[in-house]
Amino acid sequence: MTNNHTYDVVIAGGGLGGMLCAMMLAKEGMKVCVLERDKQIGGCLQTFSLHKKVFDSCVHYIGGLGEGHTLHTILQYAGVMDKLSLKAYDSNAFDKIAFGDEETMYPHAQGLDNFVEQLLPYFPQEKEALQQYIKTVTTVGDHFPLYRLRHGSADEKAAVSNWGVTQTLQQITSNTKLQNVLAGNNLLYAGMAERTPFYLHALVTESYIHSSHKISPGSSELSKYLWKQLQTYGGEVMRNAEVTKLAEENGQIAYAETADGQRYYGKQFIANVAPEVLLDWVDSPIFRTAYRKRIKGLEQTISTFMLNVVLQPRTVPMRHYNIYWHASHNAWNAVQYQHGQWPANYAAFFTEDANNKGYAESLSVLSYMHYDEVKPFEHIINRTGHEQDRGDAYAAFKEIRAELLLDKLYQRLPELRGNIVAQSSATPLTYRDYTATPKGSLYGILKDINKPAETSIATRTKIPNLLLTGQNVNLHGVLGVSITALATCAELVGMEYLLKKVRG
Repeated sequence: MTNNHTYDVVIAGGGLGGMLCAMMLAKEGMKVCVLERDKQIGGCLQTFSLHKKVFDSCVHYIGGLGEGHTLHTILQYAGVMDKLSLKAYDSNAFDKIAFGDEETMYPHAQGLDNFVEQLLPYFPQEKEALQQYIKTVTTVGDHFPLYRLRHGSADEKAAVSNWGVTQTLQQITSNTKLQNVLAGNNLLYAGMAERTPFYLHALVTESYIHSSHKISPGSSELSKYLWKQLQTYGGEVMRNAEVTKLAEENGQIAYAETADGQRYYGKQFIANVAPEVLLDWVDSPIFRTAYRKRIKGLEQTISTFMLNVVLQPRTVPMRHYNIYWHASHNAWNAVQYQHGQWPANYAAFFTEDANNKGYAESLSVLSYMHYDEVKPFEHIINRTGHEQDRGDAYAAFKEIRAELLLDKLYQRLPELRGNIVAQSSATPLTYRDYTATPKGSLYGILKDINKPAETSIATRTKIPNLLLTGQNVNLHGVLGVSITALATCAELVGMEYLLKKVRG
């Protein structure tokens, strides 16, 4: 039995990019259908509960939700900004950077001038360098037109796209400690020395310096409200609808087929999935063998191990900032940790207890993890609706890693010891299975200044009515994916027209 409905736009993947595209196109009067593999929409915005506490699966805090920022404007246009319950981070430190056994933690503050002022006591001789850093970050942002909600040329981006992050920081200051502090939260983009472009660092960092918030009770609220708004415009979301095929006929995609044999016909199709996954869906000579090999051969960003703990009430003081710790005094070393060096870093995110203000109710901790560490268990898929037990060896692996991570946390947060009432952990396989990203990659394809053309993915494909959106195009994260959704939709309705509407 097949579905005989025809849509203006069929979107494969109900993550943030897919939902935003659906919302913007439905507002234009298009008949839109989103096909989501899982029961819960949102992709990286998914949440889960442990011991009756809500935990974010990927997005623990968001930059740029403050009024006046591009992300705020886009979500306002989508009709969801005013519905979100936001918890602001400490204006003088949304992140604190720590190294090894050093007690000092270095603040990253909100506000361009405040960012400089809060770091100045730690680097009194570096005021000019700090000011130059802020100026450089802002300048790079200005060279990316869509991040300023304007229509510009590719030449603007090209002028700054070949700057390397480590090289640029070295040009700004010769103080190696300051270089590493400025790069200290590079887990936000899985940065790699000599490879990561500075624009990736700049665009991500600038958004958090503008404003840093946590969505309460969890990031899934964003996808939930997008879905509600989509329904008001007649858009449909089909959950538990796993796309297995995009059928090409006469040079166009004719329909999307799901695992249960349903077919969804459309005039336009948008794939909100990893390009590698898309190629498995499309059996067409239009995507040539050389192109398929290039895409499947692209290096993915590293994955992570995540530990989530529920805390005994009124035992752990709330921090309105996140802690980024590095085992080494070099902020770039962790991503290339060797056997026996784990954990080489962590990022700790606190959630406040609503019933006991001033105390944390839970803590989520991320630490880089290579996919090879869980490769022995990769043949088993385990996610909601497709549950399989990976066995005792996998459970033991997770338990050992959780204890190693806790040992590091106790050194900086001794009050955690004895005050954990429940815990769970996730590995690269968890990310792979729940977000459909190759090898559980944190942010998709690794952007590399040494291979700029090879690691760049366009919204358009060789098939005229098939577009891409999501974290592999342009930039990852809530901001990057939102900008990309804008670019994808502009292919159908026109860039100047859409920007004018979004800007209001």
